[in-house]
Formats: sequence, structure tokens, C-alpha cells
Amino acid sequence: MKFCRAAGAALVALAISLLVTGPAAAEVPSLDAFGALPQAEFARLSPDGRYLAVVKPIDGREKAAIYDLAGTNAKPQLIGMQDAMVSDVFWKSNTVAIVVFHANVAHKYTKNFRSSTRAFAIDMATKKASLLMFDAPYFKKNYLGSAIVDLVADQPGYLYMAEVDRKDVNYVVDLYQVDVATGHASQILGGGPDTVAFVTDGFGHVLGRVDQDWNLHNTVTIGGREVYQFDSKGGTAFSIEGLLADGSAFAVERPSSSGTTGLYSWTAAKGFGDALWENANYDVEGVIGDERTGRVIGVTYVDDVTRTKYFDPAMQRIQDLMEKTFPGQSVAIMSRDAANKTYVIQTQGPKNPPVLSRYTSDNHQMDLIEEAYPTLKPADLGDVKPYPYKARDGLDIRAYLTLPPGKAPKNLPLVVFPHGGPEARDSMAFDWWAQAMATRGYAVFQPNFRGSSGYGWNFITAGDGEWAGKVQTDVQDGVQKLIADGTVDPKRICIVGASYGGYMALAGATFSPDLYACAVSFAGVSDLDRGVEEGSSWESEAGSIWRRRIGADKDDSKLKTAAPKNFADKVKIPVLLVHSEKDVTVPIKQSEVEEEALKHAGKPVEFVTLDGDDHYLEFGDTRTKLLKEVDRFLAAHIGN
Repeated sequence: MKFCRAAGAALVALAISLLVTGPAAAEVPSLDAFGALPQAEFARLSPDGRYLAVVKPIDGREKAAIYDLAGTNAKPQLIGMQDAMVSDVFWKSNTVAIVVFHANVAHKYTKNFRSSTRAFAIDMATKKASLLMFDAPYFKKNYLGSAIVDLVADQPGYLYMAEVDRKDVNYVVDLYQVDVATGHASQILGGGPDTVAFVTDGFGHVLGRVDQDWNLHNTVTIGGREVYQFDSKGGTAFSIEGLLADGSAFAVERPSSSGTTGLYSWTAAKGFGDALWENANYDVEGVIGDERTGRVIGVTYVDDVTRTKYFDPAMQRIQDLMEKTFPGQSVAIMSRDAANKTYVIQTQGPKNPPVLSRYTSDNHQMDLIEEAYPTLKPADLGDVKPYPYKARDGLDIRAYLTLPPGKAPKNLPLVVFPHGGPEARDSMAFDWWAQAMATRGYAVFQPNFRGSSGYGWNFITAGDGEWAGKVQTDVQDGVQKLIADGTVDPKRICIVGASYGGYMALAGATFSPDLYACAVSFAGVSDLDRGVEEGSSWESEAGSIWRRRIGADKDDSKLKTAAPKNFADKVKIPVLLVHSEKDVTVPIKQSEVEEEALKHAGKPVEFVTLDGDDHYLEFGDTRTKLLKEVDRFLAAHIGN
């Protein structure tokens, strides 16, 4: 592990400031530097602060490296699983870590890929690993074998996990007590025919459950009494996030009076109480749970950058101190010991790749754990700035523009880079893909078009049914403003996107054929009929949300009229399709049918497969391959 000791927080701030204002880099960073997996994803401290688990790439795959901070050996114990990646780590006790793995595996009969997860308990004292839930009745048939419901914070020997079991012809969710030393599972509670979740308190007490019927009508039962009902067809802004730290009430998300999503206290006896956090302009982005109890201790939201608010004044003082120490960057407290003396801090900004550090409050000492991209320095990267504009119907759109380093913002080639989701958003954070393109001389434009999250329910639903309509013109209007400003060359514009952003790239090529010179889709959806059918069952909540977004809940023809593959004859520009072989979220068939449609229409199309990888680009070699293919394509069609 790397250490960089400073006498105090002020020296760390000075060091970061020098990085930001240093001289321009002599050479453009290689695409390998951007495509490499970050050298640390996250880290968590054991309750006593002795051990530090860091999730990082080793031999090209994410593993857990567990360091003994009290020992003399700097080498970590490495925790890995063949053909799988670490996705999370929890500390069950001072010496036992719960490590969760995931992999996309082919179904025995259909050969379709599915996401599979498994959880192991790792005992640092005995060096023994135990597969959790291994003897549960349907464990081998359950792909999601790591469903931890409650870590049971005050009992070191066991935790609670859930499994989907078959009872006659029905499948039900059951709750198990799992011994962390052996992995043995014992059922302690059976769910009803409609149960989708159990509500617990973080200390092993089951408070209630949530049931969902075939019409996606939900009932919350607490203490044996039905206390709240809500519908989730098409999505819902209501969710129970967990108990507050003192156990006095639940924290729930629901719409505020201004239409944004806020966080509120709620009890079964009194209903909704005071606002824990709300903002007239921005939604709750995330809820922060205590890493050992799961109880809610804070929230995050995004204006242009991620902001954090803790409900405990002592935690907020640490947050405020870190933000003062690292001005201009987003700061996240990723972990802390039980004594609240030692913290794992992540800092990042649009020109500052993520850095993990360990902060000790007694002496205000900051130790560097790992830089995510150690070869990338702020001077290498493009400036990122907000670029707000109005859509043609007057709607305010928030966007971000990354400028290529060392180039004047005049007559630049432009990459339009819409986000995925679509209920997601871009912000001023470090973006390895956007920065890779910017360092090649391209301005990169990232608009939060209608349908994006973060700005309230009305803004989200304004994109419903408008995938081939106003969502497209939102992007067009931003591009036209960049042209009018003289920032970009109107003849050198390419649209590039991943997932829903890949759909946007294909839709741009199809429905805005005269605006762009080329299009690149990574894992984009082209066949909406197939997407809804493959992504969920006919009456699932996920399926109903996709139908709402597409507009098919009101007009089924939208599945045809908004699908790029049905209008391949309208495409006038070269198209590059890239897709991962083992993509579960958007199966590779989506790109295959688009390629077939474009070839049948006589259009120029290339197709690149990323072997072995999935939707989330988890391998460094395939990330780098993606960047190099995109760079080659951009250079051929809009390069200098």
C-alpha cells in the first residue's frame, strides 16, 4: 500500500492545489492510461480500524486486498474468485469480512447470460473462507446468492440473507440466518406469496415486510399491521430506505411540495413527519447508510457536483473539514472505524481523478491509500464547465462541456456524449471516457436532456414518449448553440453513447441524419420491442417503467416508431457498433439486429465485439480496446 504522510490537512490542500495549477503536460496521455481500471474502487475499515479492505484490479480482475494496518508486512491478503469480480466488501466484525463476487454466466439450457452473485465470509484470524448460504434449498438455482438483508451488527456470529424458494408452484422470498463461520443457512421466516422484501432494523429484528401483487400494488406491513399502500406501475417516488440511526423512525423518499424527491421521517403510527432533507431544485441522489447497521445517516444530491449532508453534526464536521481541505472537489466518506477516529475519504473533481486517503482525526493526519489513475494529472486533462441553455420549447437544460487541453474553444470538432439511463444524469465529476476523447482534440458535450434524473419528477416524465421527439431536439438545440457560439465546427460533429446513450447515438443517426457526421453506439438499444421483452417479465415493475419511458403504456406504436432498427434507411452517416459479449443488461443481440438492418439498407456500419466483458466495462483491456476503436473512428470522420 502506498503512503504519503503530511503533517496536517493544510499541507494536503496545498499539495492538491499545486497539482491543479501545475504546468501543462508535455505529452498527451495514452489511451491505455484512461482505459486501465482504476487502481482502487473503494475501501472499508474494520470496526477496530486494524484492517483495511481495498477493492482494486489485480491481474486484470477486481479483487479485495486486505491490509493489516497494525502489522509489519505491507503485503495484503488477496481475496479473489476464479472468473468473477469483487463487487462489495463489508466488515461483519473486527476480523471477519464479507466479500461479494459477481460474474455473468450462461444459462445451462438457453445459453443466455445472467448475472450471478456469491458471498463469502473471510476470517482474517484463521485465513478461512466460507461460502454463505451454500446449503440453502435453492441456492444453486439462485443467481442472486448474495442478498444480504441485515448484517446483525451486535451479533458477530451470523447475519440474515434472503433467497427465492419454490413452494408448490409459487416462488417466494424467504429469510435465512447464516452462520459466518460455516456458511450454514437456517430459515427463520417465510415470505407470503407476494412478499418482495423484509424490513429489518440492522440488529436482526424483523419489523415487517413489503408485498407486491400482480398489478404492482404494494402493501407495507409493520408489526403485523398493514400501514401503507402505494402503486409502482411505471415507477414510484416512494421507498423505505431504512431506520434512522436512533431507531425512532424510518427514512423514506417521497415527492416534496416542489416536485423534487426528498427524504422524510415516517412511522407506522404517525405517518409522515419532518423533512430530513429536501431541495426545491434537486432530487435526493443517494441515501447514506451506516456500513454496519444499514441505518440511514445522510443523503447526497447533485447540483453540478455531488454534495453530502449528514444528520449527525459530528459526521458533518468531518465532511466540512474534508471539503475545506480539498477545495473544488467532491468529497465522500467511504468508511470509518467504530470509534469515529479513522476515516476513508474519496476525493475527485472533473480534472482530479479519484483518490482514496485515510484520515486520522486525533492528529489530523492524511495518508494516501491509492490514486485511481496515477499517471493522469490535472494538467493533462480538459477543462469542464457548465453549459446551460434553453430547449426550443423554453425548458431549461443543464449540460457540461469538456474542452480539449491547450486548444482555443473555436471551431473545434465535437463529440456529443449523452448519458445512459435515461433516468440518470451527468455532472462535473471525473469521466475517463469523456477526458480520453477531449485529450485527442475533441470538445465533449454532455446534456442532461428531459428524462434525466436529479431535477424532479416532472423533468423525468417530460421525456416519456419523446425518445424520438423532444429528447432528440433537446440535444440538437444544445449543439446548435455551440455552433452559434463559434465553439464547434458544424461539419465535424459525432454522437457517441453507451447503453441508453447508445440508443441516443443510433436515434441521432436515424432521426437527425443531417446534424452528425458519424455515430458510435456501445451497448445501445435498437429494437424496443425486444428490449422490453428481454429486460423483464410482462407485468414486472421494471417492464412497466420501460413502457412508461418509451410511451408504450399509452401508445403501443412507440415501440415501433422510436426504434432505430426500423428506420435504417434514414441513416446517412457511418455507424460504429460496439458491444460486450456477456452483456446481461442490454444483450448483444440489440447491436446485431441494428447491424443487420443497416447492412440491409446499404449503410456504412462497423461492428466490434468486446470478448468476455459485460455492460459495465469491467476489464481494463476491453476498456482500452473500446477507446482505441472509438478514437480510430472519430479520427477518420471528424478528426483534424
